[in-house]
Amino acid sequence: MRWDPTDPAQRRARYAILAGMWAFFFAIFEIPELALLLGALGLYWGISSLRTKPKEAAPTGASAAPAVSPASPSEAPVPASPTPAPAAVPVRSMRTAAISGLVASSVALMIVAVGFTMQLVYQDFYECRDDALTHAGELASTTSCRSRCARASECGSSSGLGYGGGGEDSHAAGR
Repeated sequence: MRWDPTDPAQRRARYAILAGMWAFFFAIFEIPELALLLGALGLYWGISSLRTKPKEAAPTGASAAPAVSPASPSEAPVPASPTPAPAAVPVRSMRTAAISGLVASSVALMIVAVGFTMQLVYQDFYECRDDALTHAGELASTTSCRSRCARASECGSSSGLGYGGGGEDSHAAGR
């Protein structure tokens, strides 16, 4: 028995790896809405697959019945050779698929989170640059954003050295 589609743990492990893989691709190709959705689903399915016990395999008719040798019908039936636990193979592959789905989903969610954070942090710069009418205005927005960042970091630090160079000029202006 390799894969049982009726086993919810195995099905969720497969869903987790597929959702995590696609979430990663969508995060890389900058489609954060789908990456966020699939990453969250992959995380949920991976965790629920790892928490769920796999379904026990029912013995099949061939392995449950004792084997009888057709050459000598008078001898007592010889029981079939013991088979390895049928649930051992799917549990290992199920766990691997679930953990791989968890990792891929987590990476995709981190990529989306970094993208959203970068948009939030640099929102003023991009608005200033996009609203500039000339190339000189674009360059001015870069320096004005740097000086705003320098003033913000000076207020919070005791060294006085900010992003834009800080130093003595900014201290003299503050006196």
